[in-house]
Amino acid sequence: MKSPHPHDVALLCNPRAGGRWRVLADVLDSDEAKAAHRIVTDDIRDVHEAIAGLGQRVKLLCIYGGDGTIYRVINELLRNPAIAPPRLALLGGGTMNVTATWCGMSSSPGENFRQVMRAYMADQLLWREVPLLGITQQGETSYGFTFGLGPVVRILQYYESGKKTHARAIAVALQSAVGALGGVPRDFQPILRDMEATVTADGERMPFDRWAAVFANVTGTINPFVVPFVGDRTRDSYHLLSYAISPRELAIMLPLLIRGMLPMDPRSFLHPVSVWRQALLSLLGKGGLPTDPRYVNRSTRNLVVETSESHFTIDGEVFPSTDRRFEVNLGPTLNLATLAVRRRDLKRAPTPHPIEGHAPAEVLAEDEPPRRALPDDAEGRR
Repeated sequence: MKSPHPHDVALLCNPRAGGRWRVLADVLDSDEAKAAHRIVTDDIRDVHEAIAGLGQRVKLLCIYGGDGTIYRVINELLRNPAIAPPRLALLGGGTMNVTATWCGMSSSPGENFRQVMRAYMADQLLWREVPLLGITQQGETSYGFTFGLGPVVRILQYYESGKKTHARAIAVALQSAVGALGGVPRDFQPILRDMEATVTADGERMPFDRWAAVFANVTGTINPFVVPFVGDRTRDSYHLLSYAISPRELAIMLPLLIRGMLPMDPRSFLHPVSVWRQALLSLLGKGGLPTDPRYVNRSTRNLVVETSESHFTIDGEVFPSTDRRFEVNLGPTLNLATLAVRRRDLKRAPTPHPIEGHAPAEVLAEDEPPRRALPDDAEGRR
């Protein structure tokens, strides 16, 4: 059996990610990095050529960078569907590190890298199979963990169009909240207007045409503080939320919605006996209270959105729309290295299995721990 070797590892660093040179140096100058293949580039188009030049030697690709870097690397690696991408370790290091944090990379990028390398060399690296979303427009498909449309994306695009600092992010967030609740300043209102769209999930068109948010996601987490999805997904589905409410109502309900807490259906109060019965059953874990039908929050296998929105987001990156029609399905599955994962995230994550010969799971387990990654030529011996 071939043992893990540091020459099996490639370390990709985006020096522009996060703008913190000392953090980058802590990764590049570490003892663990000296034996790995190091790729330092701010042009992600170089990634495919650089990885291809290393051939099949790369079994693990460690990525220093934020969600934008990860998005570009993944899509570059998947350009040729005939070539399976290597396993990935997302070290963090960017402005946004949502997926890396979800994988348990909660320390500094340098410490995350050292932990990954120590576990890899000891043949104890944990991993998790994670499917991607495939977002198709005009026949072109991009891959990511989160897709979104609506006023929230317009606010993000407004922020991206200026200087990206923490102070400005706070200012834009406050301006958006005040604008949604109070209607001022008036010149900010076009950004906050409802999104007009038809939304169809699993072939069923939803009975609304004005939306405050439409998001699809595979991890259950939009950022470390926003876990808005209700329930678990199956291995062949993903999370979907579509809120047919006004931006003002969204702003009022936001503290609850970001924790996956949905308002009750006001019509249910017309039948108080039934409500009390459902409340008692929910306390016994046998169902839940009826929710407002405008708040769609469930899993789905296929999503089609038709809208004139000018921009959309994938993993926090904002892109111009090229067509009115978006179609979202599950895409390829990646093998992501994971460190200690918080229990609240285990229920949101796919059940880990050996890469080959895994037993199919209809519903994801909540507490099964990740399993260690095996060298490629050891998998067949399992």
